[in-house]
Amino acid sequence: MKMIHSPLFRRIQLQLLMNLTARALGERPVRLWTHSNAEALRLYAAFTAQHLHDGADEVRLQRMNNEALKMGRLLRRVFWIGSRSRAQRLVVALYRNIGIQVSFTADDRLCFNRCYFSSCYTPAACRAASMLDDGIIRGITRQPACHLSFAQRITEGCSCCEASLRKTTHKQDICP
Repeated sequence: MKMIHSPLFRRIQLQLLMNLTARALGERPVRLWTHSNAEALRLYAAFTAQHLHDGADEVRLQRMNNEALKMGRLLRRVFWIGSRSRAQRLVVALYRNIGIQVSFTADDRLCFNRCYFSSCYTPAACRAASMLDDGIIRGITRQPACHLSFAQRITEGCSCCEASLRKTTHKQDICP
């Protein structure tokens, strides 16, 4: 997994994230991979902040989640993830590449201690973008029957975001 930390991989990761987000939103993706890592991250944050400022309708949220789930499953296969600990390490590394410091607790809760996007996202944009987190993390950890549930968010004035993957039975539980 050492290649994850290369500048080229970071830009490719952001471009793939841009492509899936734009496709789900019915927008044209911005070309990121030719920019520096910092500029690519800034452009992606600006794109998502603009298009998700007021949140998104149920159809777009579901498309974002489905596209992200496919990406998470692909990443699981590409990086030969066979254990829970390797899946968690991959999530931590991928999120570090996009300016998010995340860790898993002993009981599998996620703590997002720093988030690049928190300075430019509204609470509604954060909730909508969380559908991407939900899909990618479920795909990597091979937990499709669960959904990411946030207990608190930085964009709502908390010091960190806290979330957990939990099994859901009701459709309204899918949206964070």
